[in-house]
Amino acid sequence: MRMLVTGGRGQLGRELEELSGVSKPPVDCWAPGHAELDVTDPHALRRALQRFNPDVVVHAAAITDVDRCEREPELAWRVNAEATRILARLCAERAIPVVYVSTDYVFDGRKGAPYVESDPTHPLSVYAATKLEGERAVADAGGPYAIVRTAWVYSTYGRNFPRTILEAARRASAGPEALRVVADQTGSPTYGRDLALALLVMIKKDLTSSRRVFHAANAGACSRYEQARELLALSGWQVPVEPITTAELNRPAPRPACSALDSSALGAEGIPMRPWREALADFTERLRHQEPDLFPTARA
Repeated sequence: MRMLVTGGRGQLGRELEELSGVSKPPVDCWAPGHAELDVTDPHALRRALQRFNPDVVVHAAAITDVDRCEREPELAWRVNAEATRILARLCAERAIPVVYVSTDYVFDGRKGAPYVESDPTHPLSVYAATKLEGERAVADAGGPYAIVRTAWVYSTYGRNFPRTILEAARRASAGPEALRVVADQTGSPTYGRDLALALLVMIKKDLTSSRRVFHAANAGACSRYEQARELLALSGWQVPVEPITTAELNRPAPRPACSALDSSALGAEGIPMRPWREALADFTERLRHQEPDLFPTARA
């Protein structure tokens, strides 16, 4: 099995690259970053497919900074939508399955319950609109595919919400100021390693040719505030956390208030997603070994 992962230096790409090395049967993974493979260059994409000749492509490359997309919409459309359309068509020509990694933000957050795959989409931001257009491009290309929506991804690699909280807690531990964390956004925090494992199983089960949409997020839901408090308890930092509203942050891009995902359809295929608290605990211990400076020297 040969797997090409676009956006290979991102959180998911690095997890896929690492896990494919210990997968049984083994997966030959090429996970180039932007410097090695510019997904907006059709000629580079064509050469990459010809040279590596993958059995499956995981398209994880995207501009995921929601506020940057709002400020730079042309870039967001070029990377998230148009590049996806080009890649999907090139793969369709060769009958190569495409796994397109999408987002919970395609929903507007007004349902009041976790979203299933058949729920109507209604993007609120440029980022969400471009990712939804990427979904449509993959589905319209005519080749085999699976669209995988996930949410609030974090990993021991790269920048993400838990790392930001731990860095802020380390700074706050030296002074009296509390951490200020949004409490009116609810979602499904997803450990990138769990997502990568789910994708690898999907590939081995040939669900990547199913022409279906799947949700793949750790089970359950919480607010950013709840996630931060759980992380701080796991990490051993004892710093106060103050709940705030999204409006207080005054960010450029709107966010859905409740975009939790129901991943039971994936579970029905024999790929259950474990609870978010369990996944966060595993992440915390892994990061503690990799970067002990992010943690207090001893638990209180």
